[in-house]
Amino acid sequence: MALIQWGPSLEVGIEIIDVQHRRLVDLMNELNEAMTQERGGESMGGILKGLVDYTHTHFRTEENLLERYDYDELDLHRREHRIFTDQIEIYQDRFTAGFMNMSNDVMEYMRGWLLTHITCSDRGYISTLKNAGVQ
Repeated sequence: MALIQWGPSLEVGIEIIDVQHRRLVDLMNELNEAMTQERGGESMGGILKGLVDYTHTHFRTEENLLERYDYDELDLHRREHRIFTDQIEIYQDRFTAGFMNMSNDVMEYMRGWLLTHITCSDRGYISTLKNAGVQ
């Protein structure tokens, strides 16, 4: 069963953002599945690296849009992104070094942060982007 079910409640109505959010959800689900199936470290490490890399890509896309359209809360949004990025990079470094298995606590942290960020923080910029004509 998927850790996160994609659905309308996660859509922000901006195509590029929804596509990227869906990819992040897919990567989270893939990592969770690898963890629950106790796949080897190489497999999980590759998925975790993909999640970290894609998170950077998505945050850069989102921040560029918000900067382009003068979103008032951009600095706060960037800080939230950096907090998450720093934390998952710590998890990745520990995993890569062999000091940590992916625990349910780690997965729940990432799941909770992503869902809260999409459904709360990202909702804040929808009107700014839509009023600027971004679809």
